[in-house]
Parts: sequence; C-alpha cells; structure tokens
Amino acid sequence: MTTETEWAHPELLCETEWLAAHLDDPDVVAVDCDLLPAYQRLHIPGAVWSSSHYWKSDPRNDSELHALEDAATFADLAAGLGIGETTRVVAYDGSGGLYAARMWWTFDRFGHERFQVLHGGLDKWVAEGRPLSRENLRAQRGSYAVPASPQQESICRLADVRALREEDEHVFWDVRSAGEWSGANKRGTARGGRIPGAVHLEWLQTLEEPVRTLKAPAELRRLLAALGVTPDKRVTTY
Repeated sequence: MTTETEWAHPELLCETEWLAAHLDDPDVVAVDCDLLPAYQRLHIPGAVWSSSHYWKSDPRNDSELHALEDAATFADLAAGLGIGETTRVVAYDGSGGLYAARMWWTFDRFGHERFQVLHGGLDKWVAEGRPLSRENLRAQRGSYAVPASPQQESICRLADVRALREEDEHVFWDVRSAGEWSGANKRGTARGGRIPGAVHLEWLQTLEEPVRTLKAPAELRRLLAALGVTPDKRVTTY
C-alpha cells in the first residue's frame, strides 16, 4: 500500500543520477522537448530533439482534438527519434516538465510503457553540474510497429464535459495561470474564463524552485485535497 510520503507511480519519473549513468545505453533514448534554439544552445549529451508540435492535430482536417490521433503518424514520429517498441525513453525540458509531460501523455496513449519524464529536467541537471553538449544530433531512424488505435479514456471531449459537470464524483482541475482562470488573460480567444465548477491550482505550484522538481508527495496530496482532488474522484485536467 502506498503511504502519504511515497509516489503512487514512481516509475513515471527518471532521476538525474540514473540517466547520467545510462547515457551510453543503446536501449535508452533521451528526448529534449524544448524549443529548437534552446536545444541548439545546450542539451544533455546524446539527447535527440523533438518538435513540441508533434502532438497537435493536423490543421487541415476537422478534428476537434489537439492530440495525435493517427497510429501510423505516431509510429513514424517514434521511429524518427530512434525509438522502438521496447526502447526506454526519458523526456526532459527546461520548462518545468511542461513539454516532456505532453510527450509522455502522447506515448502513453499508444501503449508505450517504457517512458519517463526526467525529474527536475534540464534545470536540475545543470544545477548538479552534469555534462552538457552543443552537438546537434540527427537521430538514427529506428523501427516502430504501428500500434492499435490510441486509448480513448485519456481524452475528454466537449460532450464529456457537459455530462461530467453533473457528476458529484468528478472534478475539473484547471492548471492554468491565475489570469487565465479569472478570464483577465484570454490568450487570444474570443472569451476568457473557466469551466463552471472547476477548481484551480496552477501547474507551477506543484513544483519546488529553483530546480523545479515536484513537491513532496505528502505536500501535493495536501494541496490537492484542499481543492477536492482526491483519489476517490475522477479528475479531468485542462
């Protein structure tokens, strides 16, 4: 049984010590998920770079989702990064895990279990004085079998939002900034604001500064419980 001071799923995080010891492991691929200029300046040795736009829907189609839906496109993305079905992938960024977590979510949807986010990302790696590189690598293309259709339970569509608003055992967790939550910052959209009934805790408030590791499990549980985000609830983040 998981205690209040333990992670429920520690396998989702990779610590910097482990990655430093496995940079030359042919079964491990480190993926830098930051913007290209940041990667070109400095990155973890041997890391390959991935565009942060890979997960978005093709703007030429009518999909309502900003999410990679096509299994063949996903397989091509993975193969292009030198990733195979059994590769252990460690994603990181210098943005508090914002982009690395999106890549984890994408791979998780297609059933790739050997995927981790580097705990503390590039910030922690640099703070520890670990080696850095300016060598811009072109990944040696791998082979990735086209998986089955993506898992649909990780997606919440508009119809789901309408239905879930009526459920007592469900909570919408708004992870955006305070300005977006209040509607003061519309981010260029026609209307600002939030889903009625949603609770708010900006994602940055889950991190410790300055290296941006996650806060301790007990502290995170305390912050979330205060909002009604508890293990007995079904939670949708946005």
